[in-house]
Amino acid sequence: MEHTIWVFIHVMLLVYWLGGDLGVFLLAKAAKRSDLSFAERAFALKMAVQIDLIPRLCFTLMFPVGLQLSASGGFAPIPSWALTLAWIASAAWIALLFAIGRAEGTPRAHTLNQWHLAWQALLLLGLGTLGVLALLGLGPLPGGWYGLKILLFALIFAMGIGIDVAFRPIGPAFMRLATEGSQPDIEQAISTAVDGAIRYVLGLYALLIVIAFIGITKLVF
Repeated sequence: MEHTIWVFIHVMLLVYWLGGDLGVFLLAKAAKRSDLSFAERAFALKMAVQIDLIPRLCFTLMFPVGLQLSASGGFAPIPSWALTLAWIASAAWIALLFAIGRAEGTPRAHTLNQWHLAWQALLLLGLGTLGVLALLGLGPLPGGWYGLKILLFALIFAMGIGIDVAFRPIGPAFMRLATEGSQPDIEQAISTAVDGAIRYVLGLYALLIVIAFIGITKLVF
């Protein structure tokens, strides 16, 4: 019964992650449309930022839930201290996301965003190393489909970093748009930021689909 509950939670996180990201994707594309009024574009961007919190929260919870799923299903020997540490790290990450949201538009937001990027880079390196070691038959985690899933999950952090970095210039561009109106260089900056972020979003979608397939079928390509 415990395993079934964790499977359900895992599936729901995936559903809200993909669904929320799709909403952000469509709103971001609307924000770059020069045929819309500034108010409409600003509203689309504001909603995209607000909705983006949902997939980010799902992301933060996916790893500890995944470990609980692994432990309850007997897929990997996960010690209780590792489960506790994963939940503490997830709670700290969630607190950081809310702090970033509250600090939006203030000088402190830049520092918090830098911490967030550093945290994602740390998890990319840590989980990536565990995934590679598992595939090589080394380290504490099993290889095969499980090791591949861990490695692909680590790559999601790379997509997250790419999205954040690519999307960063849109704030200053919209501030100029509000005061100067539509200008070719401003529109180009907005389009570049949105299109750059979308490329990483599509990469994230692909990773999630492959990870879900591997997790269900237990196959290794």
